[in-house]
Amino acid sequence: MSKHVIMVIANSDNTSYFRWFAELNKKENAFNLSFVFITASKPHLANELNNIGYNSYWLYFDYTRKKHFQYIKVFFKLLILFIKIKPQVVQTNLFDDSLPALLAARFAGIKKRIITKQDTGYHIKYTPQYIKFDKLNNSNATDIICVSQETKELILKYEKPDVKKLRFIHHGVNEDLFSAYNKQAVNELKKKYNLQNKIVIGKVARYVESKGYKNLIEAAKEIIPDYSNIVIMGIGWGQQETELKNLIDKYNLNENFILTGKINFNEIPNFYKCMDLYIHAAEYEPFGFVIAEAMFSKVPIISTKVGAARDILTHKESAFLLKSNEPQEIVNAITYMLNINKEEMVNIAYKLAKEHYSKNAMWTKYKELFLS
Repeated sequence: MSKHVIMVIANSDNTSYFRWFAELNKKENAFNLSFVFITASKPHLANELNNIGYNSYWLYFDYTRKKHFQYIKVFFKLLILFIKIKPQVVQTNLFDDSLPALLAARFAGIKKRIITKQDTGYHIKYTPQYIKFDKLNNSNATDIICVSQETKELILKYEKPDVKKLRFIHHGVNEDLFSAYNKQAVNELKKKYNLQNKIVIGKVARYVESKGYKNLIEAAKEIIPDYSNIVIMGIGWGQQETELKNLIDKYNLNENFILTGKINFNEIPNFYKCMDLYIHAAEYEPFGFVIAEAMFSKVPIISTKVGAARDILTHKESAFLLKSNEPQEIVNAITYMLNINKEEMVNIAYKLAKEHYSKNAMWTKYKELFLS
């Protein structure tokens, strides 16, 4: 009988690798896979997975409300579920799912409990009083997946886990999705946002402090007088949106700096094809799917030395790596990149993405861990 693996995630309604793993497992029949979504409303993906023959469960959890009692409710629901369906492996992904799920898995006697540390850095940067709960999650896990070298270093420094538990698996990207963009949709996006005959610099990231949007706006203020045909697009959503729009208004950048707001995930490959440069000016990044996505989309990259960019990209060879996300550093990087031939840089980055960040590479490593 195939090993029963249950994957759990909170606050995410379109977890791409859940879909990939389901599709790849369907071909190989490697595991009996189940999925749990802990979200405020039932995700469409949960129904998709049910329709192709997987058990998919939904538990109510609203991260915008007080969480304490919600954690307790979710813990008991997961405990009952785990006792009922008896998985051999439980894998969690973010803090809000790991806290109740790993504890419930331990109480249910599940011997293999895996935590993928996707949001490492948030508590360290903003709420260090909660690091003790990251340590609790690590103690409840039998395996701790670091998704980048940056993640591994932060975990070792601040959470001090049992080093024998640490595993290293990069995230993957569905490269097929980014090669199968829609040319007509790309043209429609260019018309919608008035991007024709413009130099488009894109950024796909939530509107939160750690992603570096404010410094990017400050840099735009400095560079637009010399490059008036630049348009910077911030593709995302988040609590900082109003603050960022006010800053854009303050500097009179409405023609040159666009915040799209939340978009349909399926549109993202088309947005990448609108870009002449991709910029990622984050302060830290556990992994950064967007770096891998830009690599597969063959868009030249400017990035701080974080997550996926730090692990395999080389300065001025496969990307321009910023020393910091200070505005003048960003201005210097954009100016440099606009004045060189970027074809070889793009080709090198694409080859590295296929080697390190493909969905098949990720699936293979997770299979090995699930089976161990």
